[in-house]
Parts: sequence; C-alpha cells; structure tokens
Amino acid sequence: MAPTIGFALLLLVFSISIFLPVFSYVSFKKSPTLQLEQITKVLTSLIFLSAIGAQIALIISYVNSDFSVQNVYQNSHHLKPLIYKISGSWGNHEGSMLLLISVLCGYSLAFVFLSKIAPEKKVIIASTQSLIIAAFSSFSAFTSNPFARIFPTPSEGLGLNPVLQDVGLAMHPPMLYTGYVGFSLIFSFAIAGLLLEKIDEDFAARLKNWLFFSYGFLTLGIGLGSWWAYRELGWGGYWFWDPVENVSLMPWIAATALIHCIKFLEKKEIFKKWTAFLAILTFILCLLGIFLTRSGILTSVHSFAVDTQRGFFVILLISLIGGAGLLIFGSKAHRLENKKSEFHFWSKIGMILVNNYFLVLSLFIVVLGTLYPLFSQSFFDQFISIGPQYYNKLFAILLVPFLIFLSASYFLNYSEKTAAQKIINRSNSLICLIAIALTSLTFFYDKRAEFLQITLLFLAILSALLTILFFFRHKKSDLFSAESIARAPITAAHLGFALVLIGVILTSSFDLTKELNIKEKESIKIADYDIKFSAVDYFKGPNFVARQGNFDVIRDDKFYTNLNPQLRFYPESDQTTNEAAILHSFFGDLYLVIGQKDENDFYALRAYFKPFIYLIWLGCAMIFGGSMIKIFQRILVKL
Repeated sequence: MAPTIGFALLLLVFSISIFLPVFSYVSFKKSPTLQLEQITKVLTSLIFLSAIGAQIALIISYVNSDFSVQNVYQNSHHLKPLIYKISGSWGNHEGSMLLLISVLCGYSLAFVFLSKIAPEKKVIIASTQSLIIAAFSSFSAFTSNPFARIFPTPSEGLGLNPVLQDVGLAMHPPMLYTGYVGFSLIFSFAIAGLLLEKIDEDFAARLKNWLFFSYGFLTLGIGLGSWWAYRELGWGGYWFWDPVENVSLMPWIAATALIHCIKFLEKKEIFKKWTAFLAILTFILCLLGIFLTRSGILTSVHSFAVDTQRGFFVILLISLIGGAGLLIFGSKAHRLENKKSEFHFWSKIGMILVNNYFLVLSLFIVVLGTLYPLFSQSFFDQFISIGPQYYNKLFAILLVPFLIFLSASYFLNYSEKTAAQKIINRSNSLICLIAIALTSLTFFYDKRAEFLQITLLFLAILSALLTILFFFRHKKSDLFSAESIARAPITAAHLGFALVLIGVILTSSFDLTKELNIKEKESIKIADYDIKFSAVDYFKGPNFVARQGNFDVIRDDKFYTNLNPQLRFYPESDQTTNEAAILHSFFGDLYLVIGQKDENDFYALRAYFKPFIYLIWLGCAMIFGGSMIKIFQRILVKL
C-alpha cells in the first residue's frame, strides 16, 4: 500500500508543479495579484505535502523491509539497523532524487510563506521554482521511480553498501541537498530580478537570508562528507579530489564569490551583472553535480551506477534550466546599470573584487580538471587521469595572492574616492610577529615542508590573526556594541576559512605514516606514541562479523589509552570494510587501521598521525555557524 500511495503522490507533485506556472501565466494579467499570490500559496502547500508524503512512504517501505519494492530490495536487508534503513532510503540514486525533490518543495513552501516581497515578484519566483520541481519530479517518476515493483517478491534484500552504513552518511546527503537545492531559489530570484529589471538594493536584501542558508548547509554537507570519508574509508584522508567531491566544491566556490558581490549590491548597488550571473552559474553547477553523480560516466565511491539514458535526461534538464537562465541573462544584462559609484583599487572593495577573480579562476581549474578527462575519452579516445597533484599545485599557487589580498583588505576601508589609509599600529606589528613565530615553530618541528607550504601557512595564520584583530579593534567597552555584534558572523566565517586552510596545510605537510606487517605483542612508534599490539578479538555485530585489534597506546612511558580498529565482513553483501580507531588530541589524531592476516600470523597495519586535522571540520562548523548567526541577526533587525 505504501509504495502505491507514494508513487501516486509523486505523480501529484509533477501534475501540480506543471499546473502552477501555467495557471500563473494565464491569470497574471486577469486576476488581482494578491489573489494570485494566495492561490500560489495553496498550490505550493499541496506540492510540499505530496512530496513529504511520498518521502514518508519510501521510508515506511524501508522500515518494513518491503522487498517487493526494487529500491528496497537493492539497498536494504532485514538485519540492517533501523537508522541505516532510514538513511538507506536516500543512500541510492532513486531515493536521493526523491529526497532532493522533497527539499526543493520545502524551500518553495518556506519562500511563499516567509518572504515579504512584492506579490508579482513572488509569483514569478514561485512559478520558476515550480517548473524546476516539475522537471525533477518527471525525471524521478518516469526514469528513476523509487517505488518500482518486482515480482516475485524476494525473501531477502541485497543490503546497503557497508561503507555507507555510518552516521556521517545518514547526515551528509540531507545537509548537502539542503545546500544544493537552496540555490534553485537563488536562481529563481535572479530570473525574477532580470525579467522585472530590478536587481537592486531591495533584491539583495531579500535574497541574502536564502543565500546564507544555502551556503551554510552546502559547507556543512561538504564538511560532513569529508568527516565521513576520514572516519569510514580507512585511508586516513579527508579529500582526494575525486570528481564527485569536486562537483560539490564548484558551486561552493561560485557561491563564495556571490556572497561578496551581493554585499556590495546591497550597500552601494554595484556588481549587478556579477550578482545575476553568479546566481545563475551557481545553480547550473549544482545541476552539473547532479548529472555527474547520476550519469554513470564517473567511477567513484560517491557516484550511483545508473544507465546513461538517465544521464541524457539530466543533460536535458541542465540544458533547459541553465540555458533558459543564461538566455534571460544575456537578453537583460545590458539593462543592469550600476549606480554611479567609483572605488579605488586600493580599497576593501578593490581587494574583494580581485579575490573574486581568483575564485572564478580556481573554479575554472576545478571544472577543467573534472571535465577534461571525460571530453578526452569521448572525443579523442584518450584515457587521461588528473590526480590530486594537479589541484594541489595550482591551488597552492593561487592561494598565495588570494591570502595576500584578503589580509590587505583588513588594513583598508571602503573609501571609493581616495586610496584607503593603512592602519599601522603596534597591534598589527605584533600580529605579524606572532604569525612569523608560529610558522617558524612548524618549520623547526619538521623540515619536510616546502617553501610554498611554509609561505601559505604563514599567510593563513596571518589571515586568522587579522580576522580576530578586526573583531577586537574597538575598545573593550565597545566589544558588545551593535557594530561588533554585526561583525561576529563575518568574523566566524572568515576565521573558519583560515582554520580550514591551516588544518589542510599542517596535515598535508607534517603528517606521519607507517604501513607494516605486525604480530601480536610487537610494538611500533609514531610521533610521540608507542603502540603495542596486545591481542585480537572476534565478535558478531547486528549485520556483520568483525576482527578487532587491541592496541595499547603508551606516551611518556605511561599507559595512555586503548585503541580498537576493526576489520568487518558483511555476509549479505559479501563485502569487507575497515573501521579505523582514532585517538583525538589537541595536537592531532592518532589513526590506526588493521587489515588482513597472512599465513605467518602477520597483520597488516596502517598508522597515521594527522596534526591539527580537526581544524578542517572546526572551520567548516564556524562557516556554517556564521551563516546561521547572520540570518538570525537579520531577522532580529526586521523585528
């Protein structure tokens, strides 16, 4: 019953989503705008309720282990824990598309009820959103039906991929989709602004909360995915420049540039074309990410193995939605005139504009590295692999001027008529000295780092310290002033970005790795830890059997703790996974992975020490927190 109801509700989503924009177009000049707005609210509510109903129906099918549903049969098992049955409903192609549609409908509902903009603009935005919903729901219903049935009904399912049975995976897709899909609303805002030729201060003010919300959740989704890879995949890394990792980074880079453009659109009504173009581009990049993960042309732990016909359907969606957006931009861009306002290059606006060009250049590097191998294979029959070294080298070079301009912006004001004055005082000199000292400590700790890495580390630390100084630049009595409170989320986001960079540089430059074969009662040493392999245990989990190594960690000749990495075998899927044991400390993580045993009773062991790796996820959390605090502040100001 649940699958039948779910599919009927999915068709209802498609039907109403097609009806809403057609009805709005026909009635726009005939019906009073306020009345049309009320009808739009009712129809959007019906779309949302239908989508949520379909999502719940799929979850019920998973919880009940209804193996007559092909999606459940292929991705679940009756022994699987409840949390992974629920998360398994979106841990596959069909289920993830349904989740994406539900989130998309949620954004539309929130917009029509919470956004206080002119009724005609609201109707245009809601209609644009409805067309996007119709496109995705048609794709789901007619090519990727999550409720497709099989007969005869199997007695047991195939089970979810073991590496996906993790709490990080349970949270990662919903957070990432909340970010991805939110940019559809940014896209719809841009289309409405272009059609009405009103991309101005009011446009920026109405858009900013939705932009911060989407950006914050996209950052959180990327961070959770990185955290999941670090904990679950057992190779000690958090990012490998996998093509499907790249497609989540591309809209994040474009959105970062958009946030800084819209700031000045709201304050000075400049960067209008930049804002409109980046709003459209960011959503196109989100659509591109959806295509690459569902087309079957990428091989990745993240991608879904589906047939290429679905990929062509998604290409059609990108062409229709993205092409229409760029066509409207091309026809209306010449009408977007900036306010007569000049600014000097050596001003904060100038520095941010230059860094936006660096962001676009970095976006081009990621797009080229991700897509060129596909074009080379398709058109030239040449198999090319672009590895992490390409990205690491180019990004390291780009980050040097980027961080220099970012740091310089803290010494400049927003003056547009004259060059801004430098703020030279003892505090700034002290900040530079502290940054040099901290960077020097890492060099003396381990001299393996290259000059470029040391330079980047210095600039990242300098940027972090200047961010803090910028927040505390007033006297203590003014610490809780309105201006200081308003700067808090910006400070958190900028400091978070600097911490991510510091964590990445320290981890990549000074990490330690040991891979060896070891017997029970033997010991190894890594960093400041002595690790003794004391014993091996075997036990049975809810849907797996595991071999667990017991390792005593000794520090300063004293017992410190015990670590228990596991090698798990999942019988229903005939797969083996590593469960790393991680010791967290202020200075970094000790990371152990145990592997197979050979005929001589040697166990494969990988030991890593990752200095300050937690700064990466702390930084992501700060960017997310800064985005949410900024929204909360703006809501309070309106109240």
